[in-house]
Amino acid sequence: MLLNFKCDNFKSFQDGFDFNMVPEKRMNDLEYSILKCEAGNKTESALSVSVIYGANAGGKTSVINAMSCMRQIVLRGNINDMEDDRSMDHVSHHMSMVPFAFSDEQKPVSFEVTFVYHGVKYCYGFSAFLGEFLQKKAERYIDREQLFVNDKIIFERSRDAVNKLSLKPMESFLNVGYSVADANKTKESMSSNIAEDTLLLTSDFSSFCSKKLVVEIKNWFKDQFFVINSADRARFTPNVLGEPGTENQALIEKNINRIAKEAGIVGTDLAYMQDAETHTVKIVSVISKNAGSSYGYGVDSDQIESVGTLRLVSIMPAIITAMKSGAVLVMDELDASLHPDIVMSLISVFHNDSVNKNGAQLIFNTHNVVYLNSRLLRRDEIKFVERDSETKSSSLYALSDFKANGKENVRKTSDYMRNYLMNRYGAMPDSDLTDIFADIMRGGAESENV
Repeated sequence: MLLNFKCDNFKSFQDGFDFNMVPEKRMNDLEYSILKCEAGNKTESALSVSVIYGANAGGKTSVINAMSCMRQIVLRGNINDMEDDRSMDHVSHHMSMVPFAFSDEQKPVSFEVTFVYHGVKYCYGFSAFLGEFLQKKAERYIDREQLFVNDKIIFERSRDAVNKLSLKPMESFLNVGYSVADANKTKESMSSNIAEDTLLLTSDFSSFCSKKLVVEIKNWFKDQFFVINSADRARFTPNVLGEPGTENQALIEKNINRIAKEAGIVGTDLAYMQDAETHTVKIVSVISKNAGSSYGYGVDSDQIESVGTLRLVSIMPAIITAMKSGAVLVMDELDASLHPDIVMSLISVFHNDSVNKNGAQLIFNTHNVVYLNSRLLRRDEIKFVERDSETKSSSLYALSDFKANGKENVRKTSDYMRNYLMNRYGAMPDSDLTDIFADIMRGGAESENV
């Protein structure tokens, strides 16, 4: 369960952002949608949904990229570049693209995440000097790294030393042969062995102190924190494929087809087939001319299905997986090419505590204002990203922040959509292309050499 995500000096966010999934106190909007779980001796609460609004190039995707970037760094254990970009997030594989671009200030990039997993609350973060934007030969090093377990510090690391190490709060996780009394000796050993471009968590802390604890943290990032960049180009397939030798057999996943038919897709069954030559999985439309017939024609879905149908079928396995495992699903442009009614239904599913029994969470960005409805979303679930035209830096805030910022209070009875369109909440595009196109039609300048 994600409680909070922070970053600083990342892409369009010069001064960072604080993405809070903890419900606002004394707010009684849609209380049934609040997730709760035990961590240590406390009960932690979290929002089940969060939706991000803002203009094009305002920084919405940067929020999701930041989550993806931290996830990728933790899973690989260092701040070096990676050539194989399977995440569709070039930023997390090319570190020179990470820092805020419009500043000459030498400032570290930082990430911090707080989450609950298997009854334990973790807060882990690090900051790294990566040079300036697109500075490929900059000396990179991790400047700070910290881990808290159930609000108690475990370690604090600087560039070349472990400054604090407390093993008592994680005594049950210690490696065999280590004890709480070994903390000072272990701290010295890790300090002498530290690598500047490598996370202490996944290297020496795992080796010297607790492989079990590190496995828990990495498993959360890998299996419970799904961050999907460029969702309009992503395709996911359910685990329904047969053994080797069964290639070219079309396998129909019933739940995907039930969802597709409920969304209004008729006339075909959608199946998954692994190509014997490329070993890739493609979506196939199975068309039966006679009702009840087990015989059908298989056609590549790209040739006959709409973009919206393919989008729905492509992302639904990821949503189902997140729901079953109680994971955090973060998706860029979730609703691209989808009817708003489908997305509103998905939001309702994540809000429904009788269906969302495992505590899954959904975070996505959008331009569709139809979701700005007090009967669909809480005020603290609605986030805005706005970019300053002078500083070129983005800022993130929630609809529930307005009173705290000294602005007009937003009540749950307010018309969120109308007020947003009237630019009362900011983060609203102000575009008028009339003059530009009028100039184009008059033969205005079309290009210039740079």
